[in-house]
Amino acid sequence: MVAVRTNTIWSSPPTPEQLRPFRIRGGARGCLLIHGFAGTPPEMRGLGEYLAADGYDVMGPLLAGHGLTPEAMALTRWTDWARSAQDALTALRRDSREVFVAGQSLGGTLALHLAALNPDVKGVVAIGAMGSPAYFRDWRIKVIRGLKYVMRWHVPADDCDLGDPTALQLLHSYARRPTVCIESLLQLLRVVDRELPTISVPALVVHGRNDRTVDVANAPHIMERIGSADKRLVWFERSGHTVTVDLEHDALYAMVRDWLDAH
Repeated sequence: MVAVRTNTIWSSPPTPEQLRPFRIRGGARGCLLIHGFAGTPPEMRGLGEYLAADGYDVMGPLLAGHGLTPEAMALTRWTDWARSAQDALTALRRDSREVFVAGQSLGGTLALHLAALNPDVKGVVAIGAMGSPAYFRDWRIKVIRGLKYVMRWHVPADDCDLGDPTALQLLHSYARRPTVCIESLLQLLRVVDRELPTISVPALVVHGRNDRTVDVANAPHIMERIGSADKRLVWFERSGHTVTVDLEHDALYAMVRDWLDAH
């Protein structure tokens, strides 16, 4: 945690359209695409457009407190983000005979949470997801309950882990994140870690081998803990955290489509 850039909201400036949720109607099967912590829907839109072209009805919701200001996010907690995802799933179900849930980073974690609560979904895709609070290495996490009162904001290090650094322009996330929301994220991870053995739907777990944002140990942890009989882990060897926009995004899109088609 470092000094706060108080005059900066976004990691890269978005247009108003990029801060809105998206819906692309492509067919009778649905796929929910959930963005990451402090992020926005564009990080999932490329995958959404690809799946819609193949006949999927895709929806990319905007989680509560996101796409506004860091101060707005500070008023929300994990239950609010989960409610946003559940509401979007409910809306997508109204038009789709079958629905998959997928997400990136926090979105992948929320997709696992939805799969635990909604066993009728056809499958879950977790990309760069967090499965346990145990893999946060920063010692300050251990004292975050008290730290949040004296350090309100976390500014991520300027340390791009993407194989294609220019892809950062496709990511519009808050440049500073509320410490109270990081604490709430840890609470979500404890919940999801307990839920993993209860998940029975087919699961595809994806992680970039060079991820320095979410510890790569999360992927085998999810695989070991999840109750699904049909489960697969795929590593993207040249990618960092946000595989959906990195060097191997085309291969990711095709693999996710093929996996959905097979289920």
